[in-house]
Amino acid sequence: MSTATTLLDMPLGRAPVAVIDLEMTGLSVERDRICEIAIVRRDGEAVEEWSTLIAPGVSMSKSAMRCHGLSDADVADAPRLVEVAQRIESLLEGAIFVAHNAPFDLGFLQRAFASCGRELPAVPVVDTLLMARRLFAFPRNDLRSACDRLGVTLEGAHRALTDARATADLYVRMVEALDPSGTVTLGELDALLGALAPDSPLRLAQRQTLRRAFERRRTVWLDYQSTSHPTGGLVHREVAIWQLRLPRLQGWCHLRLGERVFRLDRCRAVELGDRAYEIPEDFEPRI
Repeated sequence: MSTATTLLDMPLGRAPVAVIDLEMTGLSVERDRICEIAIVRRDGEAVEEWSTLIAPGVSMSKSAMRCHGLSDADVADAPRLVEVAQRIESLLEGAIFVAHNAPFDLGFLQRAFASCGRELPAVPVVDTLLMARRLFAFPRNDLRSACDRLGVTLEGAHRALTDARATADLYVRMVEALDPSGTVTLGELDALLGALAPDSPLRLAQRQTLRRAFERRRTVWLDYQSTSHPTGGLVHREVAIWQLRLPRLQGWCHLRLGERVFRLDRCRAVELGDRAYEIPEDFEPRI
């Protein structure tokens, strides 16, 4: 059995993770290169942190310098990526690759390794940005906003080690909120994130259920993620839909005894109810 397969079967709280953050000379895939890397590896109670500047071989863009504060002079005497590639490989080996906007960092890192004739270890990937969007649906899902919502300290953002530490803590908070019993595996997380994609079969079925409930004037039951209490788990709510403009719905919440607007991307489950209702003649559409 491969390491990747073994990790997929492990509970999230027990699986080793290598949390990555990169700083770049800019955002162009063709022109820009890595200028700083940090990895925070957590394996049970053991925590290892490593970071280094990287000599990118290209000039720093002005926008990048404004973002992370690094100049060409700062990285002039830094090691080249090929000189630290083995160290990176050892920290990634046997762990889940975790990053905020993981496809971006992973893509840059894979291209950098390919340019020096190496390959990254084949490990599973978890994107905390995708988790924020699909499991928590915060108003904003950038690293600082997600950290603020979940009570994670982030000081001196846009330097690799600071952001990697914050991402590691954010991942832990997300896992605790998602899996308080400590039984959900990485494979189950992957399946859940896939199911909650905007156009997944589950989402399409939920849209159909909402339309049917609205047409029949029957309530719906929502398992809903509150953004005001993101670590409190899902709330089971019965809602009479007064207006439906997907992905939003407006109506009467029987739990809160008041009018509310709900977003489909914050719903984990949608079920047809059996309570009939009438739409108030004086209600004011808000969506």
